[in-house]
Amino acid sequence: MRPLLAVACLLLAALAPAHANDAAERKRIARERAQAEAHFRAQRNECQQRFAVTACVDAARAEHRQITQRLRREEGVLDEAQRRQRAAARLAAIEEKQRAERERADAPRAPRAAGEAAPRQPKPAHPRAAHEPASAPSPAERAAEEARKRERYEAHQREAREHREQAEARRVQRDRKGKPPAAPLPDPAASR
Repeated sequence: MRPLLAVACLLLAALAPAHANDAAERKRIARERAQAEAHFRAQRNECQQRFAVTACVDAARAEHRQITQRLRREEGVLDEAQRRQRAAARLAAIEEKQRAERERADAPRAPRAAGEAAPRQPKPAHPRAAHEPASAPSPAERAAEEARKRERYEAHQREAREHREQAEARRVQRDRKGKPPAAPLPDPAASR
């Protein structure tokens, strides 16, 4: 892993001067794009003075398109180089972090003094395991957990019953207003 980290660092060091060139290159592209726009506008204005306006404007537009496509390709090359540079930097940072974690895990642990706090429990790999205690729960804990689950179940049942009652009340009120019930859907078997 160390050779890969060294290569990534060398790559980053080599790309640092390229960043200065990158900014200068982007300024050049922007300048050329502005010049191309100005040239196109001037050509289009000149075409308006001629008899065959459409052919002249089409030729000016084709020339402008070629210039802007070339500038877009150059910008794409710069963008790709910048993406690769960011990816290399991110890879180097990830490898450095992993290396530091390995070193920390491999380092011998110093014995704790009697007054220091107990070590933290590591986070479980599976999120459901966080809710499961390390040892078997006592009967009182089990009874409390069952009571909580029963309470949640009964609350859910009450909410469902209230919802059904409200829906029924809406239906009764709709019937009182004289609105006919919705027509049933057609039977798919009957259409075959």
